[in-house]
Amino acid sequence: MTRFLKYKAVIIVMALLALTGNIINAQGKLTIEECREKAVDYNKELKKANLQKEEAVASQKAARTAYLPSLKAEANAMHISGLDDISTPGYFLPTAESEEAAQMGQFSGISDVWSPGMTIEMNNLNVVYGGLSLSQPVYTGGKIATSNKMADVGVDMAALSYDLKYSEIIELNDQAFWNVAMVEANINLAEKYIEMLTETEDMMTAMYDVGLQPASEKLKVTVQKNEAELQLMMAKNGLKIAKMNLNQILGNDLEKEINITYDSIDNIQLITMTNGIQMANENRDELLLLKKNIEMSALDKKMVVSDYLPQLGVGIQYQGTYVSDFAEDVEFSPIVAAQLSVPIFQWGQKNKKKRAAQFKIKQNEMELSHSTDLIHLQVQNTKVKVEEAYEAILIAEKNIVEAQESLDETKSSFEVGLNSTTDLLIAQTNWLKARLQRIQAVAKYKTLETTWKKVTGQLKPE
Repeated sequence: MTRFLKYKAVIIVMALLALTGNIINAQGKLTIEECREKAVDYNKELKKANLQKEEAVASQKAARTAYLPSLKAEANAMHISGLDDISTPGYFLPTAESEEAAQMGQFSGISDVWSPGMTIEMNNLNVVYGGLSLSQPVYTGGKIATSNKMADVGVDMAALSYDLKYSEIIELNDQAFWNVAMVEANINLAEKYIEMLTETEDMMTAMYDVGLQPASEKLKVTVQKNEAELQLMMAKNGLKIAKMNLNQILGNDLEKEINITYDSIDNIQLITMTNGIQMANENRDELLLLKKNIEMSALDKKMVVSDYLPQLGVGIQYQGTYVSDFAEDVEFSPIVAAQLSVPIFQWGQKNKKKRAAQFKIKQNEMELSHSTDLIHLQVQNTKVKVEEAYEAILIAEKNIVEAQESLDETKSSFEVGLNSTTDLLIAQTNWLKARLQRIQAVAKYKTLETTWKKVTGQLKPE
């Protein structure tokens, strides 16, 4: 009884260890969504695009401050050394017949009243000026409002550039993910194929031993098996390369061992692809960026016009001056000022710059029209490819059923001597090809699903 309990305890422990191992293994496998998150977190170009978004927002906030008054403190100091003294000689005061004549500078003679001379010692002169000034733009020809709108458009463009880079990374990640999945499926299939050939080889050996088959027939199977083992080795090497590619996208060490997991791909359904062109027109980041370019060009034109409109600003200053030996008692005094600038004549510069800005708008409009046509073509082309990949899956599934039936029948006929070894090997090869075709078609279809979402503008950050 005790021995039975010990044996039961060992079984329970082993079962728990196996279950724990399965849980750890499941936790170590990455889904396509987890790979996307890691790729987005790692990608340096996306981080750069995010910094550009933050830069655009900071510039937008800076542009808002142009509406507000600006306060400035200013101070200037000047020291002049080695100045010559200022001397004024003495003289007798002139006489006039009346006060009015004196005021008019009409003097009639010289009096006996002496005005002594004066000497001012200069030597060094120190001058200090300081004050505060507050200025407020009143009218700038719409320049401030236009610059704020340009900053808003800049924020939108930075966000669109980020979204565009995001969709590119998601597509690249999914391509690498399904490439790994395809190679892994090929390896599993190759191993099953080798098992099938091994069973056939064992059967041929038994038939050779009893004299029912010559050695040459057995060697045909052995050669086919050796070729399959070579293909398996190459597939395993291909898996290493595929995982290196995925590791690079995820920001892992290239040699890191990673495992992936995904939902069952037994029952593939064709995705809905209606209104693809309409979705692309509304959501494609490339088209939205070009529309923003047109909007920015129109604002550039407004900015050109504002340069030739009147500019009005007001300000108030509070200032004082200190001059050594002359004005040492500093008194601050307020000054209110207004400035109006009206452009009058610039040799037609305004109209020339407006024409240049208008040409830029037309260039951007033509680029938008051309890109729209290309994107419509891309959407239709991708739709056709998705449908072709789905049809390839359906055809491959039919081929699998037929190849399996053919293999079963050929194997049964071979066992009773109605088919040759070559017929059996051909049937086994067709069985392998049909399954390989489905694996490749599914991987291609899954990748094209992501491509379809990208070309119709559905791959957006959450």
